[in-house]
Amino acid sequence: MPSRTSHSHVTFRRPFQFAGMDVSAPAGRYKVSMEEEQLDTLTVEAWRQTSVTLQIASAGATDYLNVDPVELRDALLRDGDDGIDPAMPVPRARLREVLKLRQL
Repeated sequence: MPSRTSHSHVTFRRPFQFAGMDVSAPAGRYKVSMEEEQLDTLTVEAWRQTSVTLQIASAGATDYLNVDPVELRDALLRDGDDGIDPAMPVPRARLREVLKLRQL
């Protein structure tokens, strides 16, 4: 199956921590990669998200952390991203738009 990867950046204003992290990461700008695979459909082109990876660089090393996209969105909401209304649930179909993930 064909696949594609989109890259973007997210900015955290405060330190944050995801499941699977031993320590908090400092505030800053982080690269996010989203991998998708094409679904085998006859009528329309459709893609399924297979993973979201956050790159965390510190002390000369880069860690790649697979994160749940909903957990990433929630972390951005907690961080105070003014572009997202925390009172409104975001459908998974719009998650890519909300996370500002665009192909480069």
